[in-house]
Amino acid sequence: MRSKPIAVWLPRVLFESALITMSILLALALDEWRETRENQDTVEQALANFVSEIRQNKARVDDAAPFNQGLRDVLKRRHRDGDITTSGEFINIVESYNPVVLQSTAWDTALATGSVAKMEYNLVAALSLTYGLQVRYQQASRDGMAQLTSPENLLADRLEWAIYNSVRYLDDVTSMETELGVVYEEAEAVIVDEWVAMMQATPEEGRVWAERL
Repeated sequence: MRSKPIAVWLPRVLFESALITMSILLALALDEWRETRENQDTVEQALANFVSEIRQNKARVDDAAPFNQGLRDVLKRRHRDGDITTSGEFINIVESYNPVVLQSTAWDTALATGSVAKMEYNLVAALSLTYGLQVRYQQASRDGMAQLTSPENLLADRLEWAIYNSVRYLDDVTSMETELGVVYEEAEAVIVDEWVAMMQATPEEGRVWAERL
């Protein structure tokens, strides 16, 4: 039996090969699109979580800052006027100070789920700076006053030292609160910019998105 001429079967083979190739390329493109979409959804959710958490933390710092500044000023004035003569008076002033508790759930979750790896460098740098400063602030808030009001620092001959260092401590805390307020605002702006770039949206759409959170 004679085989069919090449001119008969070659076009069909080439056509079928092209169909197979196109099917494979289409499947790969769909997989890539699906993965890109899933990554985008993951990052968008992470961005929303960051905005919400940063706003909550900023509100807590803003609420605490005026009181802490007032406490510092009262301590400075009474120290200057020589009104604090006993450890009891000193404790009555500083015991009203309550460290601010700030959240880092959004950052911890983004690290655990790998969302951070899908974000732009500038955003990750801004978030790392924000949460790093937040950790230092909380550590200072939590540990500073506990050390300054420890029994060994409240002996009569060390009271002057305790008051002086408490004023310095409150100066540092209030300065960090001011810095945190600025950093929080800058971080939110960077997050919105990232959302705008990712969604190919306008700055106005970015502001609307942020306001809805």
